[in-house]
Amino acid sequence: MKHLVRTAILLLATLPLLALTPTTAQAMPSGEYGYYNGNVVFFVSAGTLVNAQPSLLEHAPPFYLLTFPVTPGTSGPITLPSGYQPQENGNMQAPAPWHDHLLPAIPGAGYSPAMRVVLLRYTQSYAASPDFQPVTSLTDLAAAKQAGKFAVISAGAADPYELVRNDVLIRPVIHN
Repeated sequence: MKHLVRTAILLLATLPLLALTPTTAQAMPSGEYGYYNGNVVFFVSAGTLVNAQPSLLEHAPPFYLLTFPVTPGTSGPITLPSGYQPQENGNMQAPAPWHDHLLPAIPGAGYSPAMRVVLLRYTQSYAASPDFQPVTSLTDLAAAKQAGKFAVISAGAADPYELVRNDVLIRPVIHN
């Protein structure tokens, strides 16, 4: 029952933002792609709550931004030696211009459209490897951390590979 109440509160908090998202019956709304359980999903970028209230942060599941190390001064798309290109590739307006998205759930699988931003950064050596493969699931994420494929970015934190932000993204998944 407690989980149902939390989910209802999160959904009610996101409804005003969803109403502001312009869409048409003929066109797919603008959005982004991310990974969930080894598959690519499409989601709408409906808003960001910067420095969200603690009560929302407490119940918001993680929305992982898996960032890529780039040479200072880089300002456009990149292609890794493996041939891989990040899902977000050189968007200089984004807080992390080169990153992939990893969602912990989708509708029907414990999903909430309000998710807390968690940053991770691939190591330079792994990103530069011709064997680079992106993390596309939570299982992959745990294995990649254990294999040293992510850099320590929060020394002393419970998980030194993660930088947990106080921002909540409203990202409804609409196609998987």
